[in-house]
Amino acid sequence: MAAGAAYPTGSLLAPVTLAAVHLLTIGWLTLLVFGALHQFVPVIAARSQATGWPALLSLLVIVVGLAGMEAGFLALADLLAPRAIPLLPAGGTLVLAGAALAAAPIARTLWSARPLAFSARFASLGLVFLLATLGLGLTFALALAFSETIQWAAMPTDGLRLHVLSGLLGWFTLTAMGVSYRLLSMFTLAPEERGALGSAVLWLSAGGLAAAWLLGAMEASGLAVPAALSTLAYVALALGGALYLFDMGRMLRARRRPKLELNAAGAIVALAAFSLCLLGAVLATITGRLQEMAGPLGYLFVFGWLSGLGLSQLYKIVPFITWLERYGALLGKQPVPRVQDLVDERRDRPWFVLYFVAVGAGTLCAALGSTLEWRIAIGGHLLATLMIARALWLARSGKPRLVQPRPTAIGGSRSLPTTGS
Repeated sequence: MAAGAAYPTGSLLAPVTLAAVHLLTIGWLTLLVFGALHQFVPVIAARSQATGWPALLSLLVIVVGLAGMEAGFLALADLLAPRAIPLLPAGGTLVLAGAALAAAPIARTLWSARPLAFSARFASLGLVFLLATLGLGLTFALALAFSETIQWAAMPTDGLRLHVLSGLLGWFTLTAMGVSYRLLSMFTLAPEERGALGSAVLWLSAGGLAAAWLLGAMEASGLAVPAALSTLAYVALALGGALYLFDMGRMLRARRRPKLELNAAGAIVALAAFSLCLLGAVLATITGRLQEMAGPLGYLFVFGWLSGLGLSQLYKIVPFITWLERYGALLGKQPVPRVQDLVDERRDRPWFVLYFVAVGAGTLCAALGSTLEWRIAIGGHLLATLMIARALWLARSGKPRLVQPRPTAIGGSRSLPTTGS
């Protein structure tokens, strides 16, 4: 993207842009979500972890399948020999198989935990939309690889909208909602029970999305659908998103940890990006400019909301898991560092600032059609991402900044540092 090979230099449906999009949605976001679900569904569902070799096998299969898909897209762009085009559906089949391998233990854990906890309901619905996303994607891949009459411009009206709805809003966003409810309540010491408002978020978001998807499928099949029904479905979906943002603000205001750590501050910026996407989509729909604004809003949605939330929460998840593996068994036996001692917020905060500033600048440049300025912004975005990845690597493999144990009032002895932040 920084080199100018994909959007906005090219069109949204150009093969190189689609290659970049699937690197993001499968190689980054899908693997990120599966990693989060493998770790936290057992916590959400209060069940023992049911992963193991299926998780590793699914990772390998998805990565190999994605490589095949990328080769197929590049062949469609005449950057590889035409004989590589069939690798697109072959790779898509492997991705579907790998996702099924990853989803099976997660779904089994959720099924055994019925009735599901509030956060787990979002995750279970996300898995349903994942299957719809991959099924549609494989259909497109077969058509692109073997149909001589497929037209790129016909894809948005013939099902691409359903693919985007089920992927970005169903699989990613519903799952992100559930995980964020659990993580932010845990890391900020806020109440997790959301009451009637939380139920409204779930049913409006999932119900509106399901209705919009089914009505869209009927339209794609040539059936007549009243415009009022489609409008009502999208209104319910937008209202669910707005209530989610309001409820997250309510949760953060009720937190018992007064100082926000970097991961929570990053999540707030990601939520702000989500709110801007929601507002932008509503305004673009009203003014009839939704298709024109699809690129800038999609960029902000993927990088500001989904990736911003993912990176900010990884900044806490990675040291948290590392602390459990290294020091959990030593707690009470010898001094151990805190989870927060595995990272350096002062060192890493500027890179998160650069990340979100670059994403905002890139969104504005894409909306204005300023291609060169956009590439400069994505360069800053790339640099910030690399430095955040470095921070995560150091949290995993570096030495902690040890904190001296604090004295207690009992005979001058010293207590162990807390495991939290």
